[in-house]
Amino acid sequence: MHRITHTFNRYRDWRWLLLLSSIVCSGTIALQTQIIPVQAQPANPQGLSIQADTQEANSQTQVVTARGNVQLRYPSRSLQAKANLAQYFIKQKRIVLTGSVLIVQDGNTLEGESVTYLIDEGKFIANPKPKQQVRSNYIIPEQGGKGMIIFSNTQEANTKTEMVTARGNVRLSYPDKKLQARANTAQYNIKARQILLSGNVLVVNNGSSLQGDTITYFIDEGRFIARQKPGIPVQSIYIIPERTNN
Repeated sequence: MHRITHTFNRYRDWRWLLLLSSIVCSGTIALQTQIIPVQAQPANPQGLSIQADTQEANSQTQVVTARGNVQLRYPSRSLQAKANLAQYFIKQKRIVLTGSVLIVQDGNTLEGESVTYLIDEGKFIANPKPKQQVRSNYIIPEQGGKGMIIFSNTQEANTKTEMVTARGNVRLSYPDKKLQARANTAQYNIKARQILLSGNVLVVNNGSSLQGDTITYFIDEGRFIARQKPGIPVQSIYIIPERTNN
């Protein structure tokens, strides 16, 4: 079965929709896999490309809907995505992906049941299926390895501020550093290379543990700063290897 591919330039999308409306009096056109009644304008290789089993573009609502095996590419943002359904809201410059969503950008991945991408803000907002969690994997520059994996109830990633915020039952795993953590909230500052964990925080590193209300982890230094609520002590447990006699 053939699939349909269209490429959208953010600055030409409105003219493209006007072209569609002049061809289809109803203002809505459904692009089926067997028949392609209209061709879009020449593609900008850096523009937004959408491929799917079927696509519908509405010149009145300025919404493009793609269904079935959706693949999205946005070369100028180093962005690729897969989903069951995609809606591109041209006027609001917003893309909503639904159904087994996988986002890949600069080697980092984000998985959820739905992901909203705010184009101008460079922000992703991910939500899971009921009783499941969002999963992300971030490659730490100059650290290599498998990177850092974050599970949480919701996640936001902002490519402009270089901040990742995970909320709700956060679980963090950093295999290359033998680090695991849990918290209510996690904020990963990509530029500063710091992770701030907040709310019932437990960090386990090389078998030793650290508990507090907030714990800041400085990735490059391998340093932790733990703080607790007033009147409550920070608690830590360290594994001390036993000396062996030769």
